[in-house]
Amino acid sequence: MMQQQSALVLHVRPYRETSAIVQFMTKDQGRITGVARGVRATRKRINPMQPFSLGTLSYFGRNNLVNVSKFDVAHGFDLRGDALFSGFYVLELLSRLVAERQKEPEIFAGAVSVLTAMEAGHELQAALRCFELDLLGQLGYEVVLDQDADAGAPINPDAYYRYQAQIGFAPVVDGADIAADPAVIQGQRLQCIQRRDFTEPQTRRAAKYITRQALQEILGDKPLISRKMLGSR
Repeated sequence: MMQQQSALVLHVRPYRETSAIVQFMTKDQGRITGVARGVRATRKRINPMQPFSLGTLSYFGRNNLVNVSKFDVAHGFDLRGDALFSGFYVLELLSRLVAERQKEPEIFAGAVSVLTAMEAGHELQAALRCFELDLLGQLGYEVVLDQDADAGAPINPDAYYRYQAQIGFAPVVDGADIAADPAVIQGQRLQCIQRRDFTEPQTRRAAKYITRQALQEILGDKPLISRKMLGSR
């Protein structure tokens, strides 16, 4: 039976002479991987299934590899420079962390939203941190920013806290060397991150450290290819 889904193309790789294996992030079925036959680009024809293409996927089959009937493109995100590298980072996170055939409409909407912000020229670091924090929460790994991990007390803006992934923020005792430890973050910064206020550089640095540590816990040892690309810029 033919099915249709709103979908974002994550990855495309050649398959045989004229076909491609395409990975999609869909609104209601999580990740779907399918064979698109006879779609490889030629001199006379462009393959519409490219990363960052958003549209309607028509497919059939219920196995791990479905058959793609067609993909009607509604929009292709035009990302350039750092926004392009950041966009590949977003797609790779989706590819690595979102389960196949699991309904994730909020993650799908978040992906479309962050790519839209990047295309519009919004501040990249703020857009990425918001996406990462939301993604972690939607996957069940929410970073609790408004209370400490020891007693559940509200974060004190003047105090300092040490972050440990999947545990949270533990108060730092007086006299600790807070300047040399990137895991130690002032409560004021945590409150800014909680409000999604990334105006100050110190807040952006703290947020990047937190999301990187939190994501590393669930990504495992295999490095992100896109992160290497971003790190070289």
